[in-house]
Amino acid sequence: MVDSKAPSEAQREKLAVYRDPSLVARYDERWRGLRGPGRERRKQRALLRALASLPKVESVLDVPCGTGRFSAFLPGLGLRYVGGDASLAMLVEARRKHPDARFLALDLARLPFADRSVDLVVCIRLMHLVRDPQLRAAFLREMGRVARVGVIVDFRQRGSLRVWLGNLRHHLGWRKRAPSALSLEQVRAQLDAAGLCATALLPVRRPAWFGDKLVVAARVSATPHVAR
Repeated sequence: MVDSKAPSEAQREKLAVYRDPSLVARYDERWRGLRGPGRERRKQRALLRALASLPKVESVLDVPCGTGRFSAFLPGLGLRYVGGDASLAMLVEARRKHPDARFLALDLARLPFADRSVDLVVCIRLMHLVRDPQLRAAFLREMGRVARVGVIVDFRQRGSLRVWLGNLRHHLGWRKRAPSALSLEQVRAQLDAAGLCATALLPVRRPAWFGDKLVVAARVSATPHVAR
């Protein structure tokens, strides 16, 4: 059974931002401009390296898919694609941009799929928003349950300059909350608890301490992990 722990009030407020149509209309701007395309290329390269560390996959669930950031990139690798998101506003935009792709409204804590029903689950730009470790663990377990081969997920890594500066700003009162970031040991421990074994931990930027994003590829265990 999947952990049914509900998001906290703060967590609900944070995730609700992504249901705001005005934010959705501006969301893709982060991948444009002077720095946006470079950020996108770095993340795609990290995804390719993560895929290379796993056995061959043919199908992928992209959750949360947002406005369809990878809805052309992943099918372009020859993968059968399904995108899922809890935000209907995000899905409307994703469907507009990628009318040939398949999209579903879903809850990552209770995915509407049987055990081992998709080869790979990709989860990008979510875990750094999930401050509750129990909720994060529930998401990881559910991804591991439906995946046959593995999971690719990104985290914000604690040992980075950007996180250090964020913590400093928080300490000085210039930032309301400290960054939500994990050490490499914490990342491995959370994957292990979810029945996942890391095959690659890949900094998105080089040198590794400069950027805060870490893309992780992990194999699933022989049997679905069950929360008790």
